[in-house]
Formats: sequence, C-alpha cells, structure tokens
Amino acid sequence: MTPLWLETHASFINANHSTSADQITFNAGSTNDAALLKVPLEAAGVLLDATPLTVKITVANNVSIGQTLDSDIRYGVSDGINFIGFEAPDRGNYGTSYPCYGLEATPGATLTNRTSFNKITPNQVASFYPDQFVFTLKLDKPWGSCFTAHGGGFLKTAEFTKRLLLSHGLTLEVYRSNHGERVGIKSIEVTIRKTGDY
Repeated sequence: MTPLWLETHASFINANHSTSADQITFNAGSTNDAALLKVPLEAAGVLLDATPLTVKITVANNVSIGQTLDSDIRYGVSDGINFIGFEAPDRGNYGTSYPCYGLEATPGATLTNRTSFNKITPNQVASFYPDQFVFTLKLDKPWGSCFTAHGGGFLKTAEFTKRLLLSHGLTLEVYRSNHGERVGIKSIEVTIRKTGDY
C-alpha cells in the first residue's frame, strides 16, 4: 500500500495529513489517541469467526521523524468491536520502553480502554529508530509478535485477551498516542493467510 494507494482506498484518513508519492505524513492534531488511518481488509460476512488467520503487517516509516520527534504510533487490526496490535514508540522513549510492544483496545474515532503488554524495559535495548516494523498477528490464538532490525533483530511477543469476531469484517487501523505525535508512512504491506497454509 503506497501513500497514493492509501489516499484512494482507505475508508478513513485523519484530516491532519499531507501526501506525496513517497510518503503520507500525519502531523500533530488536537485529539489524543486519534485514529489516523483505516483500511478495510475483509468485508463483514466473508469469514467465519473461527477461521484460523495470520495477518502480517510490514510498515516502512520515515526514520527522521521517529528518531527526533514525538511519534508513538499504534498499528493493528479491528473487527469494529476490538483492536489488537502493537505500539511503536519514538526513539525518545527507548530508555524505558521497548521499540514495540503489544496493545489491545476498543477502536473508533479514538482508541479507548487500552491495555499494553510488556511495555517497560529494565535496560535500553535499542539506540536508533528503525525504518521498518514487522507485526504478525495470529488471530485464532490470539497471539502476536513485532520485529525490528535492531542489532541481530529485536522480537517482542504478546498474548492478547481480546479475540476478534472475523464475521464482523477486518480492518487495518493506525492510531496516534498523544495529540502531538507525528509519523511519516512510506508504505504498508499486509498479508493475510489461513494459519495452516504455511
């Protein structure tokens, strides 16, 4: 999904943004926990709730924003009732937070009733903001992992308590944390597979 593709196909894009061929940039806004982007992946009624799905989300971001500015961004999927995914904080949080960690919540215009998993790190594990995040969500477990290319690779897993009802549909959703957070998204790639297919 390129920036121009997202402009055409997203069901929602936050008004505080600008788009070029190379990047969609979300600027600071006035609302905490605001939705930035929503892209329908599967329509309601297509999947059964028990369908064993794995969703892989690969996000390429503007490193200079995450390295120097407030940029705590949440990426995940929603059935319109529950959201499961990961938060990727900016470099300024790496002293106390992992480069990514699990998050579940209630989706909407803002992300509410949030619960994060294993957010706090006893020791700093990264010194730079990566240009790519890979989030894997096994929706039938429900379980997930996030991967960044720090050192030999940083991997963080999460066991979610919320379970998505796939019969309600499936949407890729992106949220900010504080209203001042910014992010520059260069591309998003989403792969959906039945868990037993590979």
